[in-house]
Amino acid sequence: MTLVFDRRAKFAGQPQTHAFLVGVSEYTHLPKPNEPPDAEKFNLQRLASPALSVWEICRWLIANADTLTCPLATIRLVMSPSAKEKPKLTPIDLGQGKQLKKTKIDPADWKHFVPEAIEWRKEASADRNSMTFFYYSGHGLERLGTPLITLADFTDPAAGGVLQRSCEVAANFVLGMAPSANRPEMARTQFYFVDSCRETVMDYPGLANPPGTVWDTLPGIDDRATPMFMASYPGAIAMTIAGKRTDFCEALIKCLDNGAENRDLNDPQQRWPVSSFTLNTALSNHFQLKKTGQYSTAAGTSFKNVTLRWLTSPPEVEFRLVIRPDAAIGVTGLALERVGGGFHKDIPPSEADHPYAVTSRAGIFQLTAKAAAGFSEVTDIQLINQQTPNWPISMAAIVPAPPPAALPAAPMAGPPAAPPAGPPAAPPAGGG
Repeated sequence: MTLVFDRRAKFAGQPQTHAFLVGVSEYTHLPKPNEPPDAEKFNLQRLASPALSVWEICRWLIANADTLTCPLATIRLVMSPSAKEKPKLTPIDLGQGKQLKKTKIDPADWKHFVPEAIEWRKEASADRNSMTFFYYSGHGLERLGTPLITLADFTDPAAGGVLQRSCEVAANFVLGMAPSANRPEMARTQFYFVDSCRETVMDYPGLANPPGTVWDTLPGIDDRATPMFMASYPGAIAMTIAGKRTDFCEALIKCLDNGAENRDLNDPQQRWPVSSFTLNTALSNHFQLKKTGQYSTAAGTSFKNVTLRWLTSPPEVEFRLVIRPDAAIGVTGLALERVGGGFHKDIPPSEADHPYAVTSRAGIFQLTAKAAAGFSEVTDIQLINQQTPNWPISMAAIVPAPPPAALPAAPMAGPPAAPPAGPPAAPPAGGG
C-alpha cells in the first residue's frame, strides 16, 4: 500500500494538498555499513536514518493536516527502512481508532516510485489552487551541476546503467510537474524538500548515462511557485546519526512548527503564516546556530513567497542577547520581559554563559541592562521574531568628569607703590 492517507472525498470540489514521501535507507545493491565501499558505486553504503525521517514527516503532516494552506487530502508513501530503523517506526494515529503501521508500506524502489509519482501528479493536476508537498530522504548526488535522488535499487546491474535508478530532481522531476496542454489545472504551489547529500559524481569513461527519467518535460508557460529546500550544498554531505532522524528532518519539523514571523493583518483570523520565505529564514538560522555547514538556501525554478501552513498563536523563537563591549559582560545584569505579559527573565552577569540564549514566543520585548559599575543603564524595546536571532546591547562607558582647572594664584598684598620720580609740576599761569 502506498496511498496511506486519503481525504479526497471530504474535500471534493475545493483546493487540496497532495503529499508524496520517499525514504530510502536499505539500498539492496550497496554495501552494508560494515562492508568496504565500492568505487564503482560511488563509495556509497546503506543508510539507517532516511526511512525513519520520512515516517516522522508523515506523522507531522497527518497531525497538522488541517493547518495547511489547503487541507491535506492524500499522502503517498514509499520507503525502504533498515533493520535499525524498523523498531522505531511506531504506529501513526490516523484518527477514529485507526493507525498507520510500517508493515503496510511499499518499498522505495523504481518499480513503486514511478507509478506513485504518476498518480501523485494526476491528483495535483485537478485544481490549480491546490498545493503539493514532496519530501525525499536518502542518498543524493550532484552530476553536471544537477542534483540527483536515488532509489532503493540504485546501481542495480540489471537496470542498464549505474545511474538508471536515480533521477534529476530539478531538471526532470520538478519540471515534469509543470502545467501543460494535458494538465492545464496543475497545482500552482509546489513545495520540494530534498534531504540528502550532494556529493559530486565524475563521469568516468564507460559510465552509462543519463540518469533515469520519471517523465517527459514539455515546453509551456510555467507560472508555478516551486520552492525547493535542499539539506546540503553542492558537493557537500548532510548530517545524520544512524537510527535517528536526520538533522534536516529535525530542523524541518521544528521550523514548520515555528517558522512564522509576523501576524497576517489581512487574514480574517489574524493568524501567523509559515511561508516559503519565512521557512527558509528559519532553516538558515537553525543551521547557522548548529554550525554544521549544511543546508543550501532554498531555490527552485520559481521561488515565490507562498504560504505552506498557518499558526493560530505566536511561534516560539530562539534568540541571543549579546552585550558589547566585552568589558561590560561580567558586570551587566539584564531584565527582559514581553510587552503585554507572559514572559519575564532576569539574567545575572556571567561571562561563561554569554551570549545569553532565550526561548520565548515572538512579540515585542523590553530590556533593561544595568552594570554594577563603569557603564550607563540601557533600556531598549525590540520586536523579536526569527529575523532577529541576535539582540545587540551596546553599553556606554561612564567617563569620569575631569577635575576642575586650577585658578591662577592671586598677587600678595603689600604697601602702595611709590609715585614715579620726576621734576615738580609747574605752577599754574595767571595773576593773583
